[in-house]
Amino acid sequence: MTTAPAPVLPATVRDAFAPTVTYLNAASYGLMPKAALAAVEAAERGRVSGEFEIPDIDRTVLDCRTAFGRIAGVPANQVAIGSQVSPFVGLVAASLPAGARVLLAEHEFTSVSWPFLARGDLRVRIVPIAELAASVRPDDDVVAVALVQSADGYVGDAQAVVAAAHANGARVLLDLSQAAGWVPVHDTGADWVVSVGFKWLLGPKGTAFLAGTEAALDTLRPLAAGWYAGDKPWETVYDAPLRLAEDARRFDVSPVWPAWLGQLPALELVLSAGIENIHRHNVALADRLRTGLGLPVGNSAVVSLEVTPETLDRLRAARVIGAVRAGRLRLGCHLYNTEADIDRTLNVLTGH
Repeated sequence: MTTAPAPVLPATVRDAFAPTVTYLNAASYGLMPKAALAAVEAAERGRVSGEFEIPDIDRTVLDCRTAFGRIAGVPANQVAIGSQVSPFVGLVAASLPAGARVLLAEHEFTSVSWPFLARGDLRVRIVPIAELAASVRPDDDVVAVALVQSADGYVGDAQAVVAAAHANGARVLLDLSQAAGWVPVHDTGADWVVSVGFKWLLGPKGTAFLAGTEAALDTLRPLAAGWYAGDKPWETVYDAPLRLAEDARRFDVSPVWPAWLGQLPALELVLSAGIENIHRHNVALADRLRTGLGLPVGNSAVVSLEVTPETLDRLRAARVIGAVRAGRLRLGCHLYNTEADIDRTLNVLTGH
């Protein structure tokens, strides 16, 4: 059979991981690099022994903020850190006046859509994702969408959505949770971007980012303001008056220590491999899978397939790891995967 060639990342990239299965499930969680695990273990050993120093985390958080800023195309002072995406989306939803108009995509992941729906006093309109850009109206206030859809890996046209929204006076919130780490996202033009760190960015569970333009961030209120949102957190830890950071740090929540210590080496690995290189590698592997199944090539690292229960049983028995989303098998190719992984998966899927 004819298969698409896959660019080969340096062997050091694959050597950074230790999979014991054929893992094609980065859309659920990315494999954590061995260096990230070592950082997490060192932090927790420090807590066991009483030698962990809390202030030491601040440098790591700054480095993660800077690294994500490089990925998203914004300076570090326009990046806030948290532990989940939905509270950040909730800040955007809470910033809107009653009756504001929000445009969402059908079948959107609920962390993007529910914060707006939960308000109860917003005018929310939902359209097919392929029609999102064409559906923006002059009275819309916000368009919110995941750049890569969770259910099937559909890659949206960020430039078209942003251009249509801005032409109509609306702001754009892009969820990069399924994109950051393999899709070049440094020039989307979105007003706000959010992302978790445990998927394609390969970090532990417990890290998330909010970034945006200064004008868009200025429309938000730090509703979860705590000590880590302070201008000088270790000096402003008690008492009034309010002394929030003037930059995006005012939206920070206190970091989950081991998660951020593990996130930094993961981000460094992604950046050292290069997002464009990872993108070419991932899509080529996904195209190898698609071609082997008689499907047309595409532009996504994620392949969504309708399969039988028997096929799912064969995959489990063969220790090929994917996920079932929206009633279909979802397989995602990332920088640690190889052509051998794809060929093994094809053998299982085709019963050969």
